[in-house]
Amino acid sequence: MEKITTLFCPECGEEVANVPPRVWLTGTPRPEHSHLDGEPLCAVMTEEGYRPAKPINCRPNLD
Repeated sequence: MEKITTLFCPECGEEVANVPPRVWLTGTPRPEHSHLDGEPLCAVMTEEGYRPAKPINCRPNLD
């Protein structure tokens, strides 16, 4: 039996879809995950500049 894991955006805490964003025009590789509305995950600063956050498997405490 396959275990279903819910993923979350670490920046906003919203659930994540296991599909690429519906629109991606930056000329960089298309991310594997998006928000449930199809938008890219929240942007975070990386060594390559701003990129969508990597999803996490527990809801962040954003209080």
